[in-house]
Amino acid sequence: MDAVIYLDVAHIHPVVGGVWHRTDVAEVPEPGQSITMLCGLTASAAFERYDQRSANGPLRQCPYCDLIYRQTLGWAVPPGHPARKS
Repeated sequence: MDAVIYLDVAHIHPVVGGVWHRTDVAEVPEPGQSITMLCGLTASAAFERYDQRSANGPLRQCPYCDLIYRQTLGWAVPPGHPARKS
């Protein structure tokens, strides 16, 4: 019998260079599979244990992924948002 582990692809936040991004994938990517973030950055998927997440310091959020995510959902974009054009 298998132990099924359910993953929600809406909560996949790839980390590239200490910056976490958002992506819109239909399924969990395979290791090495190319994925494109909302901001347009493309990288290969790799997996680590969650307790390794901050091993290299605190993560920062990609402001461009956040802006696109907010706009897609119809959420307000704060006036001081770093990716917002004046």
